[in-house]
Amino acid sequence: NQFDWLAGDPHDGVTTFGENVKKIGTVVCVVDSFVARQALYFSRLWPVFEVFIACRAGLDIEFVLMSDSEAELGEMPLNELKRMIVVDVLSAEASDPDDLAKIHAEILSAPGGADFINSKVAELFVRLIANFVLSG
Repeated sequence: NQFDWLAGDPHDGVTTFGENVKKIGTVVCVVDSFVARQALYFSRLWPVFEVFIACRAGLDIEFVLMSDSEAELGEMPLNELKRMIVVDVLSAEASDPDDLAKIHAEILSAPGGADFINSKVAELFVRLIANFVLSG
């Protein structure tokens, strides 16, 4: 995670993180659990920022479910799934206020801003749910 990568690194964490994502070339977003019928993934700013960096760099992005998440998702009625697909990057949290400010500033200054990344993350999550439903 970003804390391991940045331990002892005097560079700007947001910039370093973005550069590392670009070097990897593909982003795999692991949806790990659901809280109050919302994917916990979307409440954390750093994972959403991964998607933002990947979109901006034109990288491949894939969402996958951990097995526990598959079980949780499999038990949800379809009408509840629709309510889960609400992404608001500006409401996502980061433990470091400086990271929060830098990431928000970078997202808001990009073409399409927060609306673009919100719709992109929601689109990827819809694709994940559709693949899950169709495969089950």
